[in-house]
Amino acid sequence: MKRIFVPVAFFISILSVNAQQLFTVYDTTNTPLQVNKINCLAKEGSTLWAGSEYGFASFNGSIWNYYLFNNQTTSYINNIYAIAIDAGGNKWIGTAGGGLGRFDGSNWSIYNVANSQLPSNIIKAIAFDSNNNMWIGTTGGLAVWDMDTTWVIYQQFSSALMSDNIECIVPSLNDTMWIGTVNGGLTRVVDTSLITYTILNNGVPDNTIQDFVTSQNGFRWLGCAAHGLGAFIYNSPPFIELSPANSDMPSYTINSLAIDTAGNVLCGTYESGLVRYLGGIYWQVFNDSTVGMPDSSINDIIVEDDGVIWLATTNSGIVRFDEPELYLNAQNYSNSINYKLEIFPNPSSDFINFNIGADEKKNFKIEVFDVTGKNIREDFIQTKNSEANIRMDISEFSKGIYLVKIASGINIQMGLFIKM
Repeated sequence: MKRIFVPVAFFISILSVNAQQLFTVYDTTNTPLQVNKINCLAKEGSTLWAGSEYGFASFNGSIWNYYLFNNQTTSYINNIYAIAIDAGGNKWIGTAGGGLGRFDGSNWSIYNVANSQLPSNIIKAIAFDSNNNMWIGTTGGLAVWDMDTTWVIYQQFSSALMSDNIECIVPSLNDTMWIGTVNGGLTRVVDTSLITYTILNNGVPDNTIQDFVTSQNGFRWLGCAAHGLGAFIYNSPPFIELSPANSDMPSYTINSLAIDTAGNVLCGTYESGLVRYLGGIYWQVFNDSTVGMPDSSINDIIVEDDGVIWLATTNSGIVRFDEPELYLNAQNYSNSINYKLEIFPNPSSDFINFNIGADEKKNFKIEVFDVTGKNIREDFIQTKNSEANIRMDISEFSKGIYLVKIASGINIQMGLFIKM
């Protein structure tokens, strides 16, 4: 056992060093943020906007700005649940009891139940359709506002909504809007027609839908409060559930979803970090134990075109995850290992070859470990001459970084390879 665990520990330490370069943490120690709990993120060009439990901030890559509504200290009006940016660059802010805020960069406006038709002062979701109508998810129902004088209100007992507590609003093709609710399932809105999917009538995995995204392959993905990741194709059931009960998804609670640059769904979980679903039985988990992620409670996700991922966390502020560096660093390290073992092609998606330098015919033991240190393959071979070439099928491996250890007696050769 000792011979196995020593190289695994070595592998984990290598990733730990690299992890320090993978993550940049922006919190109360190095920004104007007053608290480290970040609820939501939005992107405006190169500027990142973040809504926290107390105030909201902007970051253009070098300069931070921090804002409170009219410098008010009232906690409920500055507890930010949602940020959306309209075509004119106005920032619309959903608060935890202060209504809907509008900020144009200098001036502030507040819309609440006293001066508008909002059904509640708790705003949890904001989105725009192609006609520049604003869709506002509150704890008192769904409001659609033409940004002028016309309001349309959808509520539980006057429409097909099964809950007035709205968690998310996501625009889709042809002005279809998807509405995730607390205890009321998922509602699809087309024009003024509403169709609601619940556990009872259509087999939705969970009646509380916390986020929703659509991938290019036509799948609709649901972030569930207690049943992991849900999915269905195009606009119709049946629904699929992927949770710890039937898959390697490590969490039952998904707070946020995003689609990465490769078209895979990313899940921000309540306690298990960032999880990527690669299809079939394959998952990638990014958290403290695998890559040294600073926080495993993820509230929101934004993916840049270059693959950089921004995370709103519960305890560590805003985390920038430079995932491309994970594979680059591993590749550079693998290329610099001063052992006789050659690994090619590297990276690869199907097969890799090991060129083992051997002074004489020997028996070799080959072990492959994943990023958690788990031994996922073990083989024994006998070389026929001084140079042995071994071909290994890795097509069923999950995408990621692997350590290979090849041992013969006290002679150990090691290297890293990347499955793409």
